[in-house]
Amino acid sequence: MEADEELVRRTLSEGSHHFGVLIQRYADYLFGLGMRLTSGNTELAEDISQQAFMKSFTYLKSFNSQKKFKHWLTGIAVNCYKDLIQKENQHLSLNAKDEPSYIPHLEGNIDFFNLIKPLNEDEKVLFILKYVYEYQVNEIADLLNQKLGTVKSKLSRALGKLT
Repeated sequence: MEADEELVRRTLSEGSHHFGVLIQRYADYLFGLGMRLTSGNTELAEDISQQAFMKSFTYLKSFNSQKKFKHWLTGIAVNCYKDLIQKENQHLSLNAKDEPSYIPHLEGNIDFFNLIKPLNEDEKVLFILKYVYEYQVNEIADLLNQKLGTVKSKLSRALGKLT
């Protein structure tokens, strides 16, 4: 199995067909991340995955091969999530409570989604990256382009909301 960094290099030098391997490798991962971030909204999770792959391909030349491709892709996906949430919030009207709302089909994940319900969007991202995907705090800070102390304090506040 070729390393991600080698596939990136080959995509840039030999053609986009090599990028398809990266898409196959990380499609389920990104979709799962999107499902957790959106509390089970399949459509938004698919949008996050698609946008993350499109943006990663567009900005592939800026990828730092000293870092892991998966981490870089995760950062892009989180930013896509934040962009989609911001757009969703801009489109909500004052009478949105009269509109039908999305109720996710949670199945076995209902306990997890109920657990993270008190968290705001930033806290949810941090919690999921740290405790579901087991990223180290310094990796999360790097992914989100935040200071280490900021990530630590936000995680602490998030955990405080869950106890």
